[in-house]
Amino acid sequence: MQVQLIDYTGAGAKDPARYAAERLVFTKKTRLTMDRKTLEAVEGLPWSEIEDELRYMAKTIPSSWEFVTYTFLINDVTRGFTHQFVRTRTGSYAQQTMRVLRMCGWEYGTGPTIFRDEALRQKYDEAMGAIDSVYSQLIKSGAAIEDARGVLPTNIHTNIVAKFDLRVMADMLRKRASSRTQGEYRDVLEGMKAEIMRVHPWASLFLSRSADASAQELEKEVLALEIPQEKKTEIVKLIDQMRQLS
Repeated sequence: MQVQLIDYTGAGAKDPARYAAERLVFTKKTRLTMDRKTLEAVEGLPWSEIEDELRYMAKTIPSSWEFVTYTFLINDVTRGFTHQFVRTRTGSYAQQTMRVLRMCGWEYGTGPTIFRDEALRQKYDEAMGAIDSVYSQLIKSGAAIEDARGVLPTNIHTNIVAKFDLRVMADMLRKRASSRTQGEYRDVLEGMKAEIMRVHPWASLFLSRSADASAQELEKEVLALEIPQEKKTEIVKLIDQMRQLS
């Protein structure tokens, strides 16, 4: 899996982080006349005042967060993951096709409970090899690529481009932080977060909230307790509900 940030608010600017922060602060100035002069006034603020504004914005109405956007290229993830990923309808997506692209020799992902067990992994790999063989035979025998793809597995690797705004990213990171979320999904989100922080360090105010960190620590403590698994799951579900309310 690889996550790359290929475009974002402020890309190409002399100071990308400040450029994006200024646009964020400007869009929050709804109690002022929203014109070019107001934007120029924001652009003239010292960074300390911009930071103060961002700290305030991170704790208030998030509508203005939508004016900062990020576009990612995500490689070598499973289609099982992307089936979940694209359910976030407030994002934009462009995914590698299997309808016209010949997929012979494809790579695939292996879940941790299978990967850790040699016997299970052997059966899994044999099944994947058999599928690849049948797929190739279908095409060689005259089947259209779009018809032959029907035998390909959910965990076949794919590439996808995705675009989100800061508000959506903050929401996704909060909702998918739970251990109940598939590990691949969490890994991709952490990669996206790291890429955002690389170009906009101030984004930690929006993406690494203290309430979220507290919920994560509480969940770790619960998972470490020697209590029935059913009880752990019940408590983790309650922690997830708390995340949505914070």
